[in-house]
Amino acid sequence: MSILDLSDVPKDRPSFLTSEGLTDHFFTISMDEHERAENFRVIMDKARELGVSDTVFQHYQEQATLWKVPELWETPKPFGQEVQLAEFPLSCLPGILAEYLKAVARYVQVYPEMAVLPLLSVLSLCVQDKAVVKHPGNNHTEPLNLYTMTIAAPGERKTGSFKEFMKPVKEYQDYYNEINRSRVEEYRSKRDYLEGQKKKYTTGPKANLEMAIDYTKQLAQLEPVHELKLNVSDATPEALAWEMYLQGGKIGVLGDEGAIFDVLSGLYSGGATNLNIFLEAYDGSDYYITRRTKENIDLRNPLLTMGLMVQPELFIQAMNNQVFSGRGFIHRFLFSFPDSKAGYQALRSENIPENLQRQYSALVNRLLRLPKSDKPPVMVSDNEAYNIYDDYHNHLQVNMRPGGIFENLKEWAAKQFARCMKIAAILHLCEHEPSEIISGQTVLNAVSIAMWTENHALKALSTEMLDTTEKDANYVLERIKTADKLELTKGQILRLCRKFNADEIAEPLELLEDMGYIRYIQPPPGTRGRPPENYKINPLVFE
Repeated sequence: MSILDLSDVPKDRPSFLTSEGLTDHFFTISMDEHERAENFRVIMDKARELGVSDTVFQHYQEQATLWKVPELWETPKPFGQEVQLAEFPLSCLPGILAEYLKAVARYVQVYPEMAVLPLLSVLSLCVQDKAVVKHPGNNHTEPLNLYTMTIAAPGERKTGSFKEFMKPVKEYQDYYNEINRSRVEEYRSKRDYLEGQKKKYTTGPKANLEMAIDYTKQLAQLEPVHELKLNVSDATPEALAWEMYLQGGKIGVLGDEGAIFDVLSGLYSGGATNLNIFLEAYDGSDYYITRRTKENIDLRNPLLTMGLMVQPELFIQAMNNQVFSGRGFIHRFLFSFPDSKAGYQALRSENIPENLQRQYSALVNRLLRLPKSDKPPVMVSDNEAYNIYDDYHNHLQVNMRPGGIFENLKEWAAKQFARCMKIAAILHLCEHEPSEIISGQTVLNAVSIAMWTENHALKALSTEMLDTTEKDANYVLERIKTADKLELTKGQILRLCRKFNADEIAEPLELLEDMGYIRYIQPPPGTRGRPPENYKINPLVFE
């Protein structure tokens, strides 16, 4: 890309900006929309500096018509700080996982960053109730469940990435349920019979207190046997809590559509948001629901793993939900913003080698078969690991101080050390037993992965660092995008942004215009009465 350099234009020569030489050079080197936008921004920045912005703007718009190119726009200014996203450090994964992740990425034709959090979520789902990891500085322990979110536009093959990692989990669940089908049916038959007998002796002509008490005791002594359900993708909070109850308090919410956000936002509850189970099951806090007509739900040490793949619009809606951020729900997540490969994918792709598929399936099956216990084994780290943990802990603490990168994101950063411990434990279990000591190298790999997630979190949570007007403008912009139109009336924008009235939306619209996202259309001369308020939308907004 050829970018203009106007740093040497003297202040006493503003006419240079509209000279024939610079004009011809601008249109000659600006070969596509992005180059034109970036070079037009350079010219307009200099024009504003020299006080001739209106003249220069008009000149280049007129020249654009002569050069037969679309109306000129500047590259819009970003909200908050621009975050450079690094590539995922594949070498930090155990050998089989690194090779399998690369194979899946090649097969689906996505970047590894699309697949890494779904992979970690699946592994977390397999081991979340099999062990806990000890804090290196005290006796506190953390469970091994993670909350992750991968944000990618439609058409980015999220489903393909997610499906490959979940395949052996589903196969394990199907196999388990098949060989235990008769036990489940036997339990149901016994339960139904005992409940029928209890009811018969509780009311009616055959009521008998002693018999009713006896059947009540038999029901209490009956060991429940339910179908195994490792994952749900769309359930109300109460339905999720009940399913967790049936599964011994442990389950996953992993999916490639993020439908759970609709549920959390109150889709099935009249707009009421209920996050309690998602907050308590993140760290294993006991959870109890009293129900009027059904059995009460009593969850002791519930654990939930979340691995979501969501579209940007749904992500923005979640970020703008004050309940999600106000109660710290969104700060529990690790984030990933993979680059797009759409438009560069080939017809044919390299199949996943069968030996890698078998090795990955064998690993998932081994993790799922690790023994469960009411007192799970405590995983500890060696002395080398302690020093690495100490450095990372100091890194987080320093950056939560004034001037640090997490100064305004303390709630997310305060949870990051625990997430790093969880990642270290998950990586360890992929190659070792819970009783073996976690090595310094494994912790170093976990820290590298945790540090990779930091920039993605800064990008995800950048709107939290904006002032009120910037947050409102960012919200309006995201709603404008959903219309997918290059021109909107103020009335249409208001209908998209129902939380604002006509007066409240004026300031956000003004800021969006200053930042280059929209452009007010001046009404034609001689327009009578109150002129319509129409806005053009920068085409770069939709990319």
